[in-house]
Amino acid sequence: MRFFFCAWVLCGVCLSQTEVWGQLRADGATASFLGSLPPKPVGALSVEEEAGIARRLGALEEAFGAVRGHERAADVEIFLKAVRYALEFGEWYDKKAADGVKKAMRLLDEAEVRMEALKQGEVPWMKGAGWKVLGFYSEIDGSAQPYAVEVPEGLKWGAGEKAVPMWIWLHGRGDTATDLPFIAGKLGATKPGQFQPKGTIVIHPFGRYCNGWKSAGETDVFEARDDAVARFNVDGNRIALAGFSMGGAGSWHLGAHFADQWACVHPGAGFVDVKRYQKLTPEKMPPVYEQTLWGVYDVPGYARNFFNVPLVVYSGEQDSQRDAAAYMEEVLAGEGFKMTHHIGPGMGHKYHPEVIQVVQAEIEAAVAKGRDPMPKKVVLQTRTLGYGTMFWVKLLSQEKAWEDTRIEAELGEKGMLRVVTKNVRAFEVSPSFKVSGVVVDGAVFGPEERAFVKGDAGKWKVEQLDVTKRKREGQSGPIEEPLKRSFVVVLPEGESGSAAVTKWVAQESQHFIKRWRGLMRGDVRAKKAAEVTAEDMVKHTLVLWGDAKSNALVAKVLAAGSTKGLPLRWDEKVLRLGTVEVDGATHVPVMVRPNPLEPRGTVILNSGLTFREAHDKTNSLQNPKLPDWAVLDVTVPADAERAGRVVAAGFFGEGWGVE
Repeated sequence: MRFFFCAWVLCGVCLSQTEVWGQLRADGATASFLGSLPPKPVGALSVEEEAGIARRLGALEEAFGAVRGHERAADVEIFLKAVRYALEFGEWYDKKAADGVKKAMRLLDEAEVRMEALKQGEVPWMKGAGWKVLGFYSEIDGSAQPYAVEVPEGLKWGAGEKAVPMWIWLHGRGDTATDLPFIAGKLGATKPGQFQPKGTIVIHPFGRYCNGWKSAGETDVFEARDDAVARFNVDGNRIALAGFSMGGAGSWHLGAHFADQWACVHPGAGFVDVKRYQKLTPEKMPPVYEQTLWGVYDVPGYARNFFNVPLVVYSGEQDSQRDAAAYMEEVLAGEGFKMTHHIGPGMGHKYHPEVIQVVQAEIEAAVAKGRDPMPKKVVLQTRTLGYGTMFWVKLLSQEKAWEDTRIEAELGEKGMLRVVTKNVRAFEVSPSFKVSGVVVDGAVFGPEERAFVKGDAGKWKVEQLDVTKRKREGQSGPIEEPLKRSFVVVLPEGESGSAAVTKWVAQESQHFIKRWRGLMRGDVRAKKAAEVTAEDMVKHTLVLWGDAKSNALVAKVLAAGSTKGLPLRWDEKVLRLGTVEVDGATHVPVMVRPNPLEPRGTVILNSGLTFREAHDKTNSLQNPKLPDWAVLDVTVPADAERAGRVVAAGFFGEGWGVE
């Protein structure tokens, strides 16, 4: 996707007033992990205490209707949602129940004060310096999401003032760092965060809680960034990305995959891949398709993208996560890139007080120089069309999906734009500067040519590739890839063709909705089949549950798909997908593909997030577990690792056919 605490035990930096350095287990999990996210309460409230909070919450939610349409309504709703979720999931993590009550009531007090201010057309919490807790409505599910901002004393910002620089600080893992503790730890805070860059605001995205800054957590960073840029008049070319531990992993990931968005990238500790971090030996390896899907987030496969942005890395000398940075140093050295790696002498999983000053100075220098939005040289490395754009270079088609793919474009002597590719079938360039000609892997073209396709003989030609019938950025798979963008859930309204399928669909659809609420911190949008409009099919991914008998929209999609290349037959007698044929009464197809009713849109059939509760123990495992399609045996009960027994699974081809 492109866009232009407190006594918490953390696997990383604590975002509250007090730094608490968590301990990592050998498997990468925090020592506090208790088997589910969010965890069960520590200081559970009594029935009476929860009832009292619920009564006040209900009254305020009713009163919120009067300001719901205000442009800053999210600045209020984040408090109401935080308390609502705390009640629903029992998110009371203080040792004393009374402290949990105080936090909840404090948030409700703030919500009430802000509502009254909005009624008067005022937003006093935006005035002055210090910590601010703000909100925005996410395009993914329409939910109100919080983020915090530090505004230094004396900084002038806003309309009529010079645009200001900004740092984005990604927090470390916090199993109990849900909305309520996150907001309470920032509301009225007085001590500064980890870094205090001069004349610079620092924002602290929530990241949709604890998902390693992937999936919806990835989108959260950009949505928080864009909201802050608009509010504080931020210079879009002077934004740094930084984080520690889980936040360091997020900086590695977002820094590599979106290297064109930052003036500087700073990862402090943090994993960069699955296999090495999890110390997986051959007998522990997952299915081949899951190994392939490590290519979505594993940073080494995107390492060359750091040629586009300054990279400043930190590790504690005694930190076990130093290995990840050392690995990246080795990978980058193999590409001819010398990585700046600062080591904190004698330090474990935290910053050295003197070295951090050196780190800050280097980041500040890079931010002062600023990001060049139209560089003369661009390097793109990827494994998927899902991350296929870098500045003015866009990958349109690969020769082999999920393999190392590279485009390097540079304005050379006499204005010639020279492009070198690897595993590329089609691409386009859109530089704003003048060129005298374009050379693609030795083939020479005129100065006006911008779109190129490799012919059957392996020779490049000028051609505008029709991507409407192919995989493309934003419509590339795997199954859960579209859940980083706007989606609508369409539930069945009747029974399926078999009792087993009816039961499974009911259980798994509700599992997805509850898990999205608990882990991704939002209420999904839901519509009945008859309510879905033509506009919805373009604007949102449709997450369809059920079969042709239970869901009228599934019936329409399957009927249209049968004439438009979807090789799926599914009824109570047989399920046939490509060469796979099984009992239709006991098996379910799950998949992602363009909507046959509206090819510009996308549908997900019978699936949500494919990583499950067992994978929450470490953020390095919160990755896609199923490719573009799979057939599940639903007679095998779902568990914390899978929704059913995987009978077959695979990737659709470039033209969405079963291969």
